[in-house]
Amino acid sequence: MQQLGQYRALSNAPVEDHGIRVGLMGVPFDNGVSYQGGPRLAPQRIRSLMPRLARISEEGVPLVLPIFDYGDVGPDLDWARYFSTVEERALTVLNENQLALFLGGDHSVGIPLFKAFARRFPGPVGYIQFDAHPDLADEYDGHPWSHACTARRNLEQAGLDHRHLAFVGLRSHMVDELQYYAEHPEIGWHTAREVYRRGIEAVARDVAAQLAGVSAVYLSIDVDGIDPSCTPGTGTPVHGGPSMRECMEFMRIIYAELPVRAMDIVEVSPPLDISDVTSMAAVKLLYEGCGFFQEKSLR
Repeated sequence: MQQLGQYRALSNAPVEDHGIRVGLMGVPFDNGVSYQGGPRLAPQRIRSLMPRLARISEEGVPLVLPIFDYGDVGPDLDWARYFSTVEERALTVLNENQLALFLGGDHSVGIPLFKAFARRFPGPVGYIQFDAHPDLADEYDGHPWSHACTARRNLEQAGLDHRHLAFVGLRSHMVDELQYYAEHPEIGWHTAREVYRRGIEAVARDVAAQLAGVSAVYLSIDVDGIDPSCTPGTGTPVHGGPSMRECMEFMRIIYAELPVRAMDIVEVSPPLDISDVTSMAAVKLLYEGCGFFQEKSLR
């Protein structure tokens, strides 16, 4: 596979030139966690496992689009400067690729990532968060950049309206988050119980209808949105959530019906994992997301 500047093309399957690129960048940062750490180790662990899973979708379609690895954003003790660097690096990935994939890190990294996304796509844009928690706190542990504040900060970007924000898998809330939702009922608010009772396809189609007409969609997958029986290696597990199968079926519909241009996978914690189950789940989500994007792009 050809080298592209400082970037490395990842592949264990034939790659075809369709003029469509996928970019991958890691953000190994977990200063925003409120409980158990470890997500800073996830990008490298997930990368190390990528060759262990064939780049072929679960339905047997080879993933032929090239994935260019932009490496990790290295550590910096200055939090504000680090987030600024992440934003600029992410903007490069978004500018040079039709699909940008980001590996956290805790969910706070979604703040600079989405800022870059909002700069790349002036709006209106959509933001979907598959998560046990809404992350709508204005401040947590004395800081506005906690991983409990990600969605709230993202709403400060001009291109994102409350009408184009959707949560799926919710089952853990703080009082102020519920109050914020009561003030903004136009937010898509889909609990884990709703997924169980109505089915993931119905929920996914509601989200697709809600975000219809946006210029681009950012999909954020917090692995604690998935039930910890499937993804135990995360710092704030909450039982009673959707399965990996339901998460993938949700992604299938969202990629098919909406213009997904970026996806992050956050809150994987290798030190808390069991037999790499959660890190391998992240690889699976990455590859299936690429497959869904490829299917739509090559029609």
